[in-house]
Amino acid sequence: MVLTENSLSCDYSVEEAFKNSMLTVGAVGHHLLVAYMDVISVTVLLYEVIVNLSSEIEHIWLRRWSFLTVLYLIQRYLPFFDAAGLILNHDFGANLSPRICSLSYSISGWSFLVGMILSEVILTLRVWAVWKRSIPVAMGLVVFFLACWVPGFVWSAQFLGAAKFTTFSNTAGCFIIGGRDILYLRWVLLMVYDTGILVMILIPAIAAYKRGRRSSELVNTVYQDGVIYYAFIFLTSVINVIVNVVLPPDLMFLLSSFERVIHSILASRAILHIRQVALRRSRETSRSTQQSMSQVLFTTHDDHGELPNSNPSSPNRVRSLSWMPHSE
Repeated sequence: MVLTENSLSCDYSVEEAFKNSMLTVGAVGHHLLVAYMDVISVTVLLYEVIVNLSSEIEHIWLRRWSFLTVLYLIQRYLPFFDAAGLILNHDFGANLSPRICSLSYSISGWSFLVGMILSEVILTLRVWAVWKRSIPVAMGLVVFFLACWVPGFVWSAQFLGAAKFTTFSNTAGCFIIGGRDILYLRWVLLMVYDTGILVMILIPAIAAYKRGRRSSELVNTVYQDGVIYYAFIFLTSVINVIVNVVLPPDLMFLLSSFERVIHSILASRAILHIRQVALRRSRETSRSTQQSMSQVLFTTHDDHGELPNSNPSSPNRVRSLSWMPHSE
């Protein structure tokens, strides 16, 4: 068989078309993998909100509002706007244009960043509380926070400004086709910050354990939740960095929604758990006080409701006075 220039050109065109079709199939497969992971993340978020809704109404909505309440509610429900709204539309939306894809992803990207920062602020405030609200510790936390998050803002702006998207007529969703490979740096800094905060909460927790001093349930809750939550966030950040470095570029968003949702869930649980324990302690203290008062009234009155003896040396009188708090 003699190969002519035309036949070679034809074979080359067929080969290129085949490669392009295979690349398209691979891109669609990766896109669906990311999309399904986003669906899983939103499902976890929705389930967690529904399960804890009654507790949230009791401990958040019906309590006196404060700055922390507003902070809680914003970071709690913002994922429904970015992860459940914009990102799922980005994954499954039909008849999207590259411009709409770029715009929606930019908005969701900034919303992701702001929401995660608010969640980190809540968790960081817990660490500051563990350190007895020390001013030097507060200053150190602020410097550390800015050092890890300000570069994240810069890299996010550079990444979102350079990202390019396309769409396929027979496939829903947006496909990233270009941009700067710097997004992983933001996850690296997040991992560094989580490591530092984990160490900050481990130091007093280990010190308290070594002293062998029994702490209140509220203090134990702060320690245990803080260590567990930050350890889990750190592990998620490590896996996210590995995904961004090792896997193909179109899988860089594989765990983005999951980490976004996890931050919101754990920060919310931290606040809810503390308020649950505090309210339970308050009720137990109130109940104990009422029982003690009933005991005093029972031992200081006779069957007719009268004091049996007004003599200060009376045993019943002594018992009643011994219950009363001593003034300093």
